[in-house]
Amino acid sequence: MNPPTYYSEWTQLFHQLKSHGQEDEKIISILEKGSLEWTSGVADKILNCTYEVIEFKLKNTTHLFQQELDRSNGEETAIISAIINARYRFDLIYRIGRLSIFPEEVKESLIHVVNKYVGDSQEALLESAKRDRTGQLAYTIRYNSLIQQQAQSQAAAAHEPIERRDDQFKTRRRVLF
Repeated sequence: MNPPTYYSEWTQLFHQLKSHGQEDEKIISILEKGSLEWTSGVADKILNCTYEVIEFKLKNTTHLFQQELDRSNGEETAIISAIINARYRFDLIYRIGRLSIFPEEVKESLIHVVNKYVGDSQEALLESAKRDRTGQLAYTIRYNSLIQQQAQSQAAAAHEPIERRDDQFKTRRRVLF
């Protein structure tokens, strides 16, 4: 399949993404190689189509995640597997938001929508895990987050003071007992 260059080719691939059972990875990799002339009329239409695809994929990911959780019967490995699968599906949605045809402000907006949804989903999981008396479910969800690790480390690095980052490379006195 050739990378899309015309609006009609883009919409055809976006509609394929909205149907179940498609090879999302393959379609998204083709979209990433595509190009499109960013004019005002085409931009509005392609953005609407992109938001529809992202909304569909977010709902579908949540539905599949819920099904996997329902089938887990409280097994920790099945819950972790469901979280990892959902994280993979969310990563595909992030890739849609980072397509090269979009200007930076559009990419930021699309990624913000996905980040908000994933963050809200993570908070809802933690809230529902509070009902577990053992605390094991909350521990599992907290340390196997839906939020991608790269995003967490970037956010932590952004809030860390600059002085501390410089000090981490200085040698320190070692105390041996």
